[in-house]
Amino acid sequence: MKKHAYVILAVIFSSFFALGMPDGAFGVAWPGIRSDLGQPLQRAGVLLIIQFFFHALTSSHLGFISRYIKLEKMGVIGMALMTLGFFAVSLAPNFTALALVFVPVGIGMGLTDSSLSTYAVKSFTARQLNWLFCSWGLGASIAPVVMVQIIMASSWRVGYASIAAVQGAIVLIVVASFLKGFWVKREKLDEASQQHVLPKIYLTKNLHKIMAVACCFLYGSIEYSLGVWVTSVLMESRGMELRLVGIYPAIYYACITGGRLIFGFWANKFTDTSIIRFGFCMSLVGLIILFATSSILGMALIGLGFAPIFPCLMHESGKRFNPKILTKLVGFQIAALGAGVAILASLIGLILSRVSLEALFPIVMVLIVMTLLINESLEKTMSGLNEPRKHHKGLKEEWPHAAIGRKGKTKNEA
Repeated sequence: MKKHAYVILAVIFSSFFALGMPDGAFGVAWPGIRSDLGQPLQRAGVLLIIQFFFHALTSSHLGFISRYIKLEKMGVIGMALMTLGFFAVSLAPNFTALALVFVPVGIGMGLTDSSLSTYAVKSFTARQLNWLFCSWGLGASIAPVVMVQIIMASSWRVGYASIAAVQGAIVLIVVASFLKGFWVKREKLDEASQQHVLPKIYLTKNLHKIMAVACCFLYGSIEYSLGVWVTSVLMESRGMELRLVGIYPAIYYACITGGRLIFGFWANKFTDTSIIRFGFCMSLVGLIILFATSSILGMALIGLGFAPIFPCLMHESGKRFNPKILTKLVGFQIAALGAGVAILASLIGLILSRVSLEALFPIVMVLIVMTLLINESLEKTMSGLNEPRKHHKGLKEEWPHAAIGRKGKTKNEA
């Protein structure tokens, strides 16, 4: 692999690690924040709504913003806003000020998440995308542990200042990579890898774009709902002790993170669709086991099954849709993922409170089947469009993005 490709991988992976840190740290820090600022427990929802709204607003306008700012520069701006925002969080004197500084935090997270995700979809293989989202999981997993230690030694303010310091260091690293010209070399490599190939037919209908966005919306609600509501099911419906229940979400997120690392080794050997099928089937088996026996094995299988799904959905969009619209589409997909968490997962909680906590499992099963069917429909349409072209001997199909790590070859050439 070329030196500059290693640098870009390291920079984007570290950026996603930093992006996961505040997601994992907030829940641990909130008791101290609300105690210092004299706020009720539920007031955390206000901050999360502000963060989500501006995250989604920025992500959904990625296509417009990218007309004026390159994706990689957008990622730097986003990281810089996050750095300033979290430093401001550490200094907030009251809740009103805290709510205001969550605006640049949400904008920064939206810019960073959507722009670097788009760049990754355009440039990375399925293996590297799995590892990319694994790096986010590592940040989200490590941050709570570190935040607890900092709070015990000092305060939550020092914890958020530390997060800002880590992100500020990454901003400097990214800027240094620009000054060295690594990103320019990457663009030239992309252009060189697309010569002498047979142009590919892409999905162009608005319905297909809506379906791709819907998959992310549904998946966001599925992953989040299991992580949030399963503890209530096990405690309130099945009478399990808190000390045992706490292990379930820990195993769940550990398996999602570790699963992305494991699936990364297999991702380039199978198609994205086959991995998505396998992942959903494994998660359905895990759901049945958890529903019937409350076994932690079921929770582990669900996490492992979910692990490669979102990276593969994103990578598959890069193959199904024209690169010219991909930036805008990925922005909407990232926004839809958050919307699924905020809207549908909350609606599921309302249904559980009105019907039965045990309804969680059949609801999630239905959502999984819906997501799988939508993706299968897209795959069938895509295969039908490009099937006749497989008979062109001696011609290679266009792959719109070079795969970092393949010595300059495109994925189809490798």
